[in-house]
Amino acid sequence: MPELTNDQRIILKASLDRLEQELKELLMLTEAGAKPVMLKENQGRLSRMDELHNQSILVANRTVTSNRLKAVLLEKQRMEVGGYGFCTSCEEPIAFKRLEAYPEASMCIECQSENE
Repeated sequence: MPELTNDQRIILKASLDRLEQELKELLMLTEAGAKPVMLKENQGRLSRMDELHNQSILVANRTVTSNRLKAVLLEKQRMEVGGYGFCTSCEEPIAFKRLEAYPEASMCIECQSENE
């Protein structure tokens, strides 16, 4: 599998930058909803349960978003030092198509499949 070209690196750098911004915005927008649920006197038990359930889903989604943001930032660092686009497991180049779909991917599809 060939290494990334300069044009491909430029495309992927822009994708990483855009994804970083989107994830940061998503975390900002959902910050208020992740705060502890205040129990209101006029709410019924089921309403409170719904509110707690919705909050737990939001918190789980924020965790996934936060982890993805960490991966994006790590891959941006790897891009600066020359490791981006190479699998962290087998050290072979990662396919451009995979990086187009998941610019924060740190493993080739084969190693990722084995890792899961």
